[in-house]
Amino acid sequence: MATAGVHGFSPALTSFIGRAVQVDEVAGLLAGGRLVTITGPGGVGKTRLAAEVARRVAGRFADEVWLVELAAVHDLDLVHTCVLTALGIQLNPGVSPLETLAAALARRQLLLVIDNCEHLLEAVADLCGALLPVADDVRILATSREPLGLAGEMRYRLAPLSLPEPGVTADRSEAVALFADRARQADPHFALDRDTATLVARLVAGLDGMPLAIELAAARVEALGVTQLVERLDDRFGLLTGGDRRAAARQRSLAAAVDWSYQLLGTGEQRVFRLVSVFPAPFTLEAAEAVAGVGTGPLILHLVDCSMLVPPRVGPDGRYRYSVLETLRAYAARRLAEAGEQPAEALARFMLGVAENAAAELETGAAEVAAGRRLDAEDRTAHQALAWALEHDRDTALRLALAMAPWWVLRGRYAAGYALLASAAAPAETGSTTWCAAQFWLGRLARTPGYATGLDHFTAVRDALSGRAGSPLLVEALNERSVCLLPLIVNYTRSA
Repeated sequence: MATAGVHGFSPALTSFIGRAVQVDEVAGLLAGGRLVTITGPGGVGKTRLAAEVARRVAGRFADEVWLVELAAVHDLDLVHTCVLTALGIQLNPGVSPLETLAAALARRQLLLVIDNCEHLLEAVADLCGALLPVADDVRILATSREPLGLAGEMRYRLAPLSLPEPGVTADRSEAVALFADRARQADPHFALDRDTATLVARLVAGLDGMPLAIELAAARVEALGVTQLVERLDDRFGLLTGGDRRAAARQRSLAAAVDWSYQLLGTGEQRVFRLVSVFPAPFTLEAAEAVAGVGTGPLILHLVDCSMLVPPRVGPDGRYRYSVLETLRAYAARRLAEAGEQPAEALARFMLGVAENAAAELETGAAEVAAGRRLDAEDRTAHQALAWALEHDRDTALRLALAMAPWWVLRGRYAAGYALLASAAAPAETGSTTWCAAQFWLGRLARTPGYATGLDHFTAVRDALSGRAGSPLLVEALNERSVCLLPLIVNYTRSA
């Protein structure tokens, strides 16, 4: 419905789900700041939030709220003219558009909402920088993938919708509520019951809680059903199309929304974005530089500004880690394949260094806890690096598996660790140093599930190293072998 004092916004035809806190926060920023920019990736709902905020604060401005939509504008020189047109101000002959604007707005109290600025940042920044000093009662709310970069600008990064939390009813999350609401529009018979709620929770989590992706998925619910939507997430870019016909082309499909943001990046930023998509989990700046090259740091920071990377958060190891939304990762992976780039080898080398350092630290009392937490944080990355190495680089695979083995034992990953190490050790020469080390750790990983299996591995180490003087591994293997033998001896004695 239309709101008095708000001009240029189309009437909302769908309900506004969630975001109550965000509306309050942005409205609060406008009360104290004259330039507020809502940033976030494409499809996160910046425009819809700005419209809700505009309706909320319209009563504060004597000359009301005015929307300037820049999505279809591609000429920097037309930005000033677009603002004049939106406000209904006539251009005076012989006077520049900016001078006309400054003179007209100097006498007004209004909120100017400038939507979709990311492709015209320089022109919009020049406009705001020129208007705000001379129009004391004008405030500006902008939406953009990245900030305008002006002094005094208050930035508000809009996060995706909240996802279901473990142990909490799924329909209490904003993402699930949005899907259910839009699904009922597509199929009046859709019901969020116990079975569908579980599937919808998986679906919206796979879509990162992004409103555009969720709405596009909900539009397919009648044709596919929730189960098939979940099963076909790997083809999200082919599946999630056919958005609102009135919307800009980049809002009609998930692929178009992401591609718009990607094309605005510089060549170097595009390359780094593609390469860091190889990380399956949050990564450090050090890790990014290991994979994408030295000097990557400034580009990573700009990718955060452009909403292509999630700002760093402290991981389990206390290090700040960046991450990529799953939808953006899937897009980058496609671009990575098209470019023929293969960062998996660099990732495996980096992970090998991390794991070997951590394995050495696990043997010391002072650094053991920190080393364990470092590997906790790198768990998914290590698993992916090892999977690649098992197919492409057997030497790296064995070294990485051996380095991870102490952590697998520490964290009780017995069965999974045993299977990975056994696969990595299969090509090793019997009796070699690495083969003996693998047998020892296979014994450690097998000892708890089955003492007999562990005994076989420790015995193999004993047989291979017997006669080799000064072998610490032989001493450890004999000690572990005695631990395995003890319960067998006790059981035999009791049964005798």
